[in-house]
Amino acid sequence: MTELDEYGRSALHYAALDGDLTDVERLLASEEVNFPDSAGWTPLHFAASRGRPDVVERLLDAGADIDALTERGMPAIYWAAVAPTGDPVQTIRILRARGADPTRKTMTDKYGYFPPRSPLDHIADPNAKGNPAIVAEFADLLDE
Repeated sequence: MTELDEYGRSALHYAALDGDLTDVERLLASEEVNFPDSAGWTPLHFAASRGRPDVVERLLDAGADIDALTERGMPAIYWAAVAPTGDPVQTIRILRARGADPTRKTMTDKYGYFPPRSPLDHIADPNAKGNPAIVAEFADLLDE
């Protein structure tokens, strides 16, 4: 049985978050690749949120669900589009090539403060001041 911390996260969640491909490889032999933490985050969400394309690709190869949603309804590509670190552009390329839908809307938060948004909505928002390289990755969809 996999040990979990107080957030329901396993060592695989943290290896994905840290971008530690060696640990990810080792842990995939004993941990469930799609196991969500208490907020619905899978290791894929963590790797995408840190712009870790090598880890994202390995998790997908191991069967990670590209369409898995956090409890707020956010898929991994949403987190890649807002990733402040790593290589979000390459992460987005991998996710899109594997079939991630950048137009998929998130759910409204449980308090109703924020309307549903897709990664595309976020990067097209002039107030978001997004990374121009990330915006360019979605140019084919922004022109529609």
